[in-house]
Amino acid sequence: MKPYEIFRRLSSSEIDALVLAACEDDEIPDKIAGGVLSLQRVPLHRFERFTEDVRKGYVRKTLRDKRAEDLSLFVISTGLVGSKAEMIEAFLAALDLPHEGPSLTADGAVAEPPETLLKKTVADLVAAHGGRDVALFLNAFVEQPDVSWPSLVAMLATDESLALEDRSAG
Repeated sequence: MKPYEIFRRLSSSEIDALVLAACEDDEIPDKIAGGVLSLQRVPLHRFERFTEDVRKGYVRKTLRDKRAEDLSLFVISTGLVGSKAEMIEAFLAALDLPHEGPSLTADGAVAEPPETLLKKTVADLVAAHGGRDVALFLNAFVEQPDVSWPSLVAMLATDESLALEDRSAG
């Protein structure tokens, strides 16, 4: 599932929380603003006059836009590291992947772990953190440029505990 498709399944409050967590990284606000201004073709002087709710609406619309795929991946990844660090670090540690806290430190392609270990790790994460948070993280994880894990992609497509329910209407 592409990052913009993930955002399409999230509620407005879920997106707002992810964006807020992501914005703790000093680079993110400018990247988001640039994406909104260019993709939504909103002049800066006009955007500055919008109410906060209208600005948030434009941010959500942009992150759900196919043209913002790279921005969406960057925001979702940074937001998850900021808000779900414990879960991410547990995942990386359980799979013995090189990491520093919740950040993967591998250079180049990340080899897929054995399927049985992956399934156990995912099941443990779901039990500890709930299916939705785990599904959100894993769907973003498999979209990382250096991750090509067919077993995880298959799990996300078939395991009902990892279904990312559409909450975009809420």
